[in-house]
Amino acid sequence: MAAAPVQKSVRLEINLLPAEYRSTKTDLSWLSDRRVVWPSVLLLVAAAAVFLLFSHISETIGDLESDLDRVKTEVEKERPLLAKIKQLDEKLGVIAQKNKALKSIQVSKKRWVILFENISAVLPPNMWLISLSQLSTNEMELRGVTRDFSEVAEYMVRLEQQVSITNVTLVTISTTKVQDEDTYNFTIKAVINQDLGLEGAR
Repeated sequence: MAAAPVQKSVRLEINLLPAEYRSTKTDLSWLSDRRVVWPSVLLLVAAAAVFLLFSHISETIGDLESDLDRVKTEVEKERPLLAKIKQLDEKLGVIAQKNKALKSIQVSKKRWVILFENISAVLPPNMWLISLSQLSTNEMELRGVTRDFSEVAEYMVRLEQQVSITNVTLVTISTTKVQDEDTYNFTIKAVINQDLGLEGAR
């Protein structure tokens, strides 16, 4: 015997209200769609990462600006000290130049003391010098008078033997009268030792 067929019931809802009074249901099923959910999640994560990165950069820039302001403040505080250091450096430079000049004067003084000692030490008894002139850095001219003609040659030889003088040459010699006595005026040129006055030169 065959079973009786099962009958399905169908339920229909009919809204008889006018269209302006009908309430429509919003379809939100798309929110659960993976094609919408995952891109939205990724977008939110990317936005959060960008926000965090921007916040970190802003914070870093703020810290750097604070450090820069602090350094500028410290530099401004130390500026008077830097100015004093610069002034001291300038003074030290001036002092160094003066010391160099003083050393040069000391060498020059010693040079001339030795030279005059050598010139006067070998001067013959009947001779006297009228002038001594420096023609160049290492050349000088001596003018003198003697009562003995031979003393001129003797004086030149003795000068050549001194450590301070080299290349002695006779420039002029002439006869004149002094209190009815024959005398000889002479001019001599000589080269000064360029190392004269330095340590170990004498």
